[in-house]
Amino acid sequence: MPDSRIAPTARNIPLSVQIAEQLRSQITSGNWELGEKIPGEHQLVEMTGASRNTVREAIRGLVHAGLLEARPGDGTYVCASSELEIALQRRAAAENVLEIFEAREALELYAARLAAERALPEDIDRMTRALDRRDAEPDVAKSVEYDLDFHLEMFAASGNQLIADIYRSLDRSDTMSIPQGKSDKETRQLFIGPWTDDDPHRQLLAAIRDRDPDGAAAAVVRLMDHSRSLFLQNMPK
Repeated sequence: MPDSRIAPTARNIPLSVQIAEQLRSQITSGNWELGEKIPGEHQLVEMTGASRNTVREAIRGLVHAGLLEARPGDGTYVCASSELEIALQRRAAAENVLEIFEAREALELYAARLAAERALPEDIDRMTRALDRRDAEPDVAKSVEYDLDFHLEMFAASGNQLIADIYRSLDRSDTMSIPQGKSDKETRQLFIGPWTDDDPHRQLLAAIRDRDPDGAAAAVVRLMDHSRSLFLQNMPK
């Protein structure tokens, strides 16, 4: 964000709304990433040239919109990358797990094919690091996060940001959260799988590296079939 003052360019638009748009652009552009703590109020005042009250009002608006989360005593964090993601998360929360899996599978199949055609060497490197970290991580919750990172990197490699945003909203919905009362082994099998040498995640990575769209799609089908079956078995009756 530039350090110069933000001049009100439209007389009929309140300055707080203009400042909110400036802050929103930092989120939607990726300058402020998901989960990142944004600059403090004093710094935002200096960056925007607006008053403290105006900055506070702008932040409150983005918190109300669901893009930011205020944590008392800590700061304000990015909790969604766009209004589309928020709307999709709310929509997904109202659906059953089977419909969410069907939507995820359709998105992953398409993204895997695109990634096999478009992935750059640096995309392959990021996907490889995510899987290596997942497999080396003893903490199950962190391992699941690295697994999600792998899928998000695949979507990034597809070159289609819209389907990446849709996927992220589905994969972070409450329906896909870690169930309570599960052992580490059960949780790992539920989210990552029981595989060793024949892990379809690795097969998917290899197919993308080899520019093999059909192989990538086959790996996604195998992965999603396993995940869907286990999730349906573990859903509360």
